[in-house]
Amino acid sequence: MWVNIWTGFITPWILGLWLLKKDKKLIFSIVPFVCIIATLVCLWGDYKKFWVVKPKLKNGQFLTTMPFNFGFYPILSVLMIYLIKKTEGRKSLWIVIIFSFLTTFAEFCGVLFKKVKYYNDWNIIKTFFSYLVPYYFVYIYYLWINRQNKKVLNQLV
Repeated sequence: MWVNIWTGFITPWILGLWLLKKDKKLIFSIVPFVCIIATLVCLWGDYKKFWVVKPKLKNGQFLTTMPFNFGFYPILSVLMIYLIKKTEGRKSLWIVIIFSFLTTFAEFCGVLFKKVKYYNDWNIIKTFFSYLVPYYFVYIYYLWINRQNKKVLNQLV
């Protein structure tokens, strides 16, 4: 479990501290949303028994993914949105696709190192889409937040 905590939570938040210095609003607006999405996806996969993340626990298997739900996925999502912001929205969908591939590759490494095991016809292609859809939702959420912020600013002026 310490490997999960180190790779899934501590290491990503080292990058998260850098992102916090760069854009606090982005961290505070994106991270809670991603934590909820990541937790729901992992609970769904655990319930359907599509995958098991080591260590295998008798009860509370969802706990093995929690460091990733509160570290790895939120920080990668913030980094994705940060890059979209920096490119001023150009090639946004390509950035979403690239981050989906990178996250899928990271999970594939987990499969290779026997830290993740798939069941019930789950595979790496389904894994890609299980990242692509939430990353796309994060991007849509980011666009919605920007529209809401602009409406509030226009009302104040």
